[in-house]
Amino acid sequence: PRCGRKAKTCDLDHAKPHRKGGPTCPCNLVPLCRRHHRAKTHSRWRYKVTKPGTYTWTSPHGFLWQVDHRGTHPLRT
Repeated sequence: PRCGRKAKTCDLDHAKPHRKGGPTCPCNLVPLCRRHHRAKTHSRWRYKVTKPGTYTWTSPHGFLWQVDHRGTHPLRT
């Protein structure tokens, strides 16, 4: 959430983990800056792909944000 890094400079993250059968293909790869990639991998931040290019992030405290090409928007829970 709230990241301005261009996708071409990001890490590629498996939306469905590779170890759980997630393929390494464009349909399952999400560009994340290094900071957000580490937050997702090593903390309790999570995201779900809701449609191509749109993600719902969940913070460790349960707050939700929708992230898409227009930016980051808080969601009511």
